[in-house]
Amino acid sequence: MDLDGRALLVTGASRGVGRAIALAAARRGADVALIYRSRAREADAAAAEVRALGRNAFTVAADLADSAAVAAAVDASAAALGRLDALALAAGAVGQWATVADLPVQDWDRYIQVDLSGAFYTLHAAIPHLRRARGGAIVAISSIAAQMCQARNVQGAAAKAGLEAMVRVVAREEARHGIRANALAIGLTATDMAQVAFDRWGPETTERIVQAIPLRRIATPEEVAEVACLMLGPTFAYLTGKVLQLDGGQIIAG
Repeated sequence: MDLDGRALLVTGASRGVGRAIALAAARRGADVALIYRSRAREADAAAAEVRALGRNAFTVAADLADSAAVAAAVDASAAALGRLDALALAAGAVGQWATVADLPVQDWDRYIQVDLSGAFYTLHAAIPHLRRARGGAIVAISSIAAQMCQARNVQGAAAKAGLEAMVRVVAREEARHGIRANALAIGLTATDMAQVAFDRWGPETTERIVQAIPLRRIATPEEVAEVACLMLGPTFAYLTGKVLQLDGGQIIAG
């Protein structure tokens, strides 16, 4: 119960990694606010699972591209839980894979708005609450796309590289308030978003990509969530301003 009594806000919490973080944190003793964009049924189901674990849960809808909506959702979450002392940024947009020359501008705009601007809006609204709690921890779910030179993924590379830079700045600025900030850069993970890519690639290409990973498989959302919760808890109390890679060896394989 290393997150016992913590009040955690999770974005992108209705499914995938965000949902897994919410449930893993609840199992570790945290109360959880779940921000989602449009999947109310899934968010409510996740909140019900949190409550079944004996923890408080609160759900609120917000489009992370809307700064006012994000601020209202964060404030409502803090009011519902009594405070905020932990934050997990797990929301992400889905975009098509295309070269810089071929990527539709609207795809670029949406990806940056959600993955980068949305993270900023959430941090901007949440940090004052973390300060009032006299400390806390932030983990941002990034991607190894920020470190790898992947063709046809400029929006992912740019958004996540920006997210990691922002996390380092927050770590530097907020250390004096007892707030830690880190990023968790993940490789291929079994989520609905990843399945979109798998369907586009087809089974043969997908299998070839998976077999090129040194551990010969992709991650589960639950594996990502366990590491994220460790980063939020006392085990990693001296870690801040860092990007941890959880990729089964994808980066070292090239």
